[in-house]
Amino acid sequence: MYGFNAEQVTKNFYIDSVPAKKRGKCFSLKDSFGSKIAGNFIENVKVHDANFAFLTTKLSKLYTELVEPVSNVTYHKDIPQDIGGGFVDYVTHYEVDWSGIMNEFNLVGNNANIIPRINAGLNQKRVNVYTWEVAYDLRFIELEKMKKIEISKSIEEIYKDIIIAGWDLFAQKVAYTGINGGTGLFNSDKVMVTAIDNSTTTGQGFEGMNDDVLVSFFNGIFEMYLINGGYSISVLPDTILFPTFVGKDLSSRYSELYTNTLRSFIKEHNLAIDETGEEVKVTFASRPQLDTLGTYSAGRIVAYKKDKRYVRIDIPHPMQHYVTMPNIERMAYTSAFAGQISDVQLPYNTDANQFGIVTYWDFTTTADAE
Repeated sequence: MYGFNAEQVTKNFYIDSVPAKKRGKCFSLKDSFGSKIAGNFIENVKVHDANFAFLTTKLSKLYTELVEPVSNVTYHKDIPQDIGGGFVDYVTHYEVDWSGIMNEFNLVGNNANIIPRINAGLNQKRVNVYTWEVAYDLRFIELEKMKKIEISKSIEEIYKDIIIAGWDLFAQKVAYTGINGGTGLFNSDKVMVTAIDNSTTTGQGFEGMNDDVLVSFFNGIFEMYLINGGYSISVLPDTILFPTFVGKDLSSRYSELYTNTLRSFIKEHNLAIDETGEEVKVTFASRPQLDTLGTYSAGRIVAYKKDKRYVRIDIPHPMQHYVTMPNIERMAYTSAFAGQISDVQLPYNTDANQFGIVTYWDFTTTADAE
């Protein structure tokens, strides 16, 4: 073995060749034979620590930033939130009914014999609230092990990030499409639906259709709100959410008539801006949840005024750390987290046959399905 026999290895190398001040210390192959020989033996392997747990060798370089999952949460951008109130069973609000408020004969004067009367009634409405709970055990031994690894976050922070991500995904499901039989902003049975005739599409949505058709469609949305709202600009939609394929199509179209994409052109030049003197600023956004929604499962566009009066969601108890206690049986600290969120409330959408603040516009055709 490299010029040594067994007897020489035992006596000459381990005893005579090692200076007294270095005896009792460990030598690597590199120390003994040089880096060339060591490279033939050392691999990227795992070793055991004193507790017989696997640890990566110190020969490797540790990248301290963690590679964590990435999630996309957008409900807080689309729906105003009312936060606070503590743990509750339901969220309630009152609706007011007016009657006899005005007609052309409600005049008091010399020819009036009857003074008109008005009435106002209150109706209580309530929506469901969902409690989200989660707990994790942080074992004593794992805490000790983590002290040996230098990373950018503590194990407590890692668990907290997981819990926050879980809460956000849960809240988004409640907000957009509902859970346990409930509905959300995108699929309420109280919202009026208008069909979009896109029978000439060559793909999905408006693909293959002329630009003027798209401009006319979005102006048609604003026209419907003006007509049904008595030309009140307070109810004009400032948020229009559409399927991802519509967003891609709008951003891909250029024309000599437009100085930018068709998407930017419609945002800056539309009936709402013209009627309000640019008081209404329209926001367009793509949402993948809308890709397969709608009466015909061909995609749905949602238009509404983003205002807490018209569209909101309650979070009576935001998700937060609730309690941490030692659990001797599991040799761990147990931490519990809890939060509450309500169904989406659309107070001005009471019947799918009546115009409301939120409206749905459903595509009727997808060429891919033909």
